[in-house]
Amino acid sequence: MSRLKTVTRVLNIKDREKEEIEFEVRKLRSEIRQLECSLDLLEKKFGETTGEFEEKQRDRAMDVHKLELFYNYFMRLNDEMNEQKKEIVKRLSDLNKRQSALLEAYREKKLFEILKDRIEKEDMTLKDKAEQKEQDFQYLAKRLRDNK
Repeated sequence: MSRLKTVTRVLNIKDREKEEIEFEVRKLRSEIRQLECSLDLLEKKFGETTGEFEEKQRDRAMDVHKLELFYNYFMRLNDEMNEQKKEIVKRLSDLNKRQSALLEAYREKKLFEILKDRIEKEDMTLKDKAEQKEQDFQYLAKRLRDNK
């Protein structure tokens, strides 16, 4: 019976670990979605600003100061987009690692569930054998008394 208790406790621990990792995976996915939305907004800003820049170039309404402002703004947006992309790649890497850990946690939990089932079956078999022995003993004892 102590083996069963031990395995049940380990199974509970493995289940909690699995749930924690599932939570982390959900959190990472949410963060990645937020970062991707932010990146999409930056790319949209970049595209809009590029359109505005090209329009002003066609109108020849660009002096050196405005050209420098656009250039600096493009550089800043480009740097922000690159940082966002790097952060997304980092989070995706973290997500991959956590998903691998989640898969391992699922395997470990399943292993302990199988072990628990096996121990329960062994305990039931031993209990059934003990009951059968007791019944056989009682039958034989009754039979001996009846023969006397």
